[in-house]
Amino acid sequence: MNIDIKGLTNEPINSQGGNKVDASTDNNARTQDRSTGAAKSDTVSLTASATQLNALEEQISSLPIVDSNRISETRDAIATGTHQIDPRSTADGLLATERAFAQKG
Repeated sequence: MNIDIKGLTNEPINSQGGNKVDASTDNNARTQDRSTGAAKSDTVSLTASATQLNALEEQISSLPIVDSNRISETRDAIATGTHQIDPRSTADGLLATERAFAQKG
Protein backbone atom coordinates (compact mmCIF):
# COMPACT_ATOMS: atom_id res chain seq x y z
CA MET A 1 0.00 0.00 0.00
CA ASN A 2 1.45 3.34 -1.04
CA ILE A 3 0.55 6.61 0.60
CA ASP A 4 1.24 9.77 -1.35
CA ILE A 5 2.22 12.64 0.92
CA LYS A 6 2.42 15.90 -0.99
CA GLY A 7 5.62 17.84 -0.49
CA LEU A 8 7.61 14.75 0.61
CA THR A 9 10.83 14.25 -1.32
CA ASN A 10 12.73 11.03 -1.96
CA GLU A 11 15.66 12.20 0.14
CA PRO A 12 17.07 9.73 2.70
CA ILE A 13 15.58 9.91 6.16
CA ASN A 14 17.88 10.84 9.01
CA SER A 15 18.28 7.60 10.98
CA GLN A 16 19.79 9.33 14.02
CA GLY A 17 16.52 10.76 15.20
CA GLY A 18 13.11 11.83 14.03
CA ASN A 19 12.62 13.46 10.65
CA LYS A 20 9.89 16.08 10.45
CA VAL A 21 8.14 16.90 7.24
CA ASP A 22 6.38 20.25 7.31
CA ALA A 23 3.34 20.13 5.06
CA SER A 24 2.58 23.85 5.48
CA THR A 25 3.75 24.56 1.92
CA ASP A 26 0.82 22.57 0.55
CA ASN A 27 -2.43 24.56 0.46
CA ASN A 28 -4.47 21.39 0.97
CA ALA A 29 -2.56 20.59 4.17
CA ARG A 30 -3.41 23.92 5.80
CA THR A 31 -6.28 24.01 8.19
CA GLN A 32 -7.72 26.85 10.19
CA ASP A 33 -8.33 26.80 13.92
CA ARG A 34 -12.00 27.72 14.31
CA SER A 35 -11.58 29.34 17.71
CA THR A 36 -8.72 31.72 16.88
CA GLY A 37 -8.82 31.85 13.07
CA ALA A 38 -5.07 31.11 12.99
CA ALA A 39 -3.70 28.81 10.30
CA LYS A 40 -2.31 25.44 11.43
CA SER A 41 -0.19 23.00 9.46
CA ASP A 42 0.06 19.23 9.63
CA THR A 43 3.41 17.60 10.32
CA VAL A 44 4.66 14.04 10.16
CA SER A 45 7.37 12.78 12.52
CA LEU A 46 9.17 9.48 12.07
CA THR A 47 10.68 7.91 15.16
CA ALA A 48 14.20 6.53 15.20
CA SER A 49 12.81 2.99 15.24
CA ALA A 50 10.65 3.72 12.19
CA THR A 51 13.61 5.02 10.23
CA GLN A 52 15.68 2.02 11.31
CA LEU A 53 12.87 -0.29 10.22
CA ASN A 54 12.77 1.44 6.85
CA ALA A 55 16.53 0.95 6.42
CA LEU A 56 16.24 -2.74 7.33
CA GLU A 57 13.40 -3.19 4.86
CA GLU A 58 15.57 -1.72 2.10
CA GLN A 59 18.43 -4.07 3.02
CA ILE A 60 16.16 -7.12 3.02
CA SER A 61 14.58 -6.18 -0.31
CA SER A 62 18.03 -6.25 -1.93
CA LEU A 63 18.71 -9.84 -0.79
CA PRO A 64 18.02 -12.71 -3.20
CA ILE A 65 14.77 -14.58 -2.61
CA VAL A 66 16.36 -18.01 -3.04
CA ASP A 67 19.74 -19.53 -2.19
CA SER A 68 21.14 -20.30 -5.64
CA ASN A 69 23.98 -22.42 -4.26
CA ARG A 70 21.61 -24.63 -2.28
CA ILE A 71 19.36 -25.09 -5.31
CA SER A 72 22.35 -26.02 -7.47
CA GLU A 73 23.62 -28.52 -4.89
CA THR A 74 20.17 -30.09 -4.51
CA ARG A 75 19.70 -30.30 -8.29
CA ASP A 76 23.10 -32.00 -8.66
CA ALA A 77 22.34 -34.44 -5.83
CA ILE A 78 19.02 -35.40 -7.42
CA ALA A 79 20.65 -35.82 -10.84
CA THR A 80 23.38 -38.09 -9.45
CA GLY A 81 21.00 -40.04 -7.21
CA THR A 82 22.75 -39.01 -3.98
CA HIS A 83 19.95 -36.83 -2.61
CA GLN A 84 18.44 -38.40 0.48
CA ILE A 85 15.09 -37.37 1.92
CA ASP A 86 14.51 -37.62 5.66
CA PRO A 87 10.76 -38.28 6.03
CA ARG A 88 10.74 -37.40 9.75
CA SER A 89 12.42 -34.04 9.13
CA THR A 90 10.03 -33.30 6.25
CA ALA A 91 6.99 -34.17 8.39
CA ASP A 92 8.28 -32.07 11.30
CA GLY A 93 8.73 -29.10 8.97
CA LEU A 94 5.22 -29.47 7.55
CA LEU A 95 3.71 -29.71 11.03
CA ALA A 96 5.61 -26.63 12.21
CA THR A 97 4.32 -24.68 9.21
CA GLU A 98 0.73 -25.80 9.84
CA ARG A 99 1.00 -24.81 13.51
CA ALA A 100 2.32 -21.38 12.55
CA PHE A 101 -0.59 -20.84 10.15
CA ALA A 102 -3.09 -22.03 12.76
CA GLN A 103 -1.78 -19.49 15.31
CA LYS A 104 -2.06 -16.61 12.82
CA GLY A 105 -5.50 -17.61 11.60
